[in-house]
Amino acid sequence: MNESITQKSIVLGTVIGAVFGGLIGAAFGAIAMTLNGILVGLLIGLALGSVTGAFTAALTVKTAGTTGGIGVGYFTGMLFGAIFGMILGALIPPSLGMSATTDDLSVFEVLMPGRFGSAMFVSFLLSILATIVGVWVAGKNLIPTELEVKQSERIDQYDLVEVILVPEKHEGIIEVGDIGVVVEIDDNESFEIECIRPDGSYKWLEILNSKYIRLKQKIPDNMNM
Repeated sequence: MNESITQKSIVLGTVIGAVFGGLIGAAFGAIAMTLNGILVGLLIGLALGSVTGAFTAALTVKTAGTTGGIGVGYFTGMLFGAIFGMILGALIPPSLGMSATTDDLSVFEVLMPGRFGSAMFVSFLLSILATIVGVWVAGKNLIPTELEVKQSERIDQYDLVEVILVPEKHEGIIEVGDIGVVVEIDDNESFEIECIRPDGSYKWLEILNSKYIRLKQKIPDNMNM
């Protein structure tokens, strides 16, 4: 999978995780009905949300790629969040519940009775959070494939195309955003493309699958074909 997509997805997942994690943490901290409780919950939510979001995004890129869609992202996030949350929840010391009280009623003792209860509760929260991240990242990375391409969207010989995804074997040579001209059409899915730099110098000549490119500009002659 393209390294640039993985990096962008991790950044996106971290941001989404931090935002929703902070909201969930602050809401949970508000149960204590104190400003300190809200702030502590917010900070914990931001930290756990960022970590969960980053790991979920990286895993979603591996499982969903650019074709899996939100369905794969949904199940990836849900399963990872549940397992990750269960592990973290089991590590919470039981004595922590004694430190958070509201009117002599321990909030942690009610919501997370013992290690098992803690594991289930944190697993539930992180499962929701990771599902949001997984769906978001998978949906953003999805490159739709159409069985029928409109005439105005069909790539013909001598059209200009833009690289939207770099094949792993061409990393370091081809870059996302490169503009090239279709020299030859091998089939409906593969195109021989020549890329020229703005100064007119040669950059690369490679055969790319249609999933790595998109139509940038049609030449006038091809528009009437």
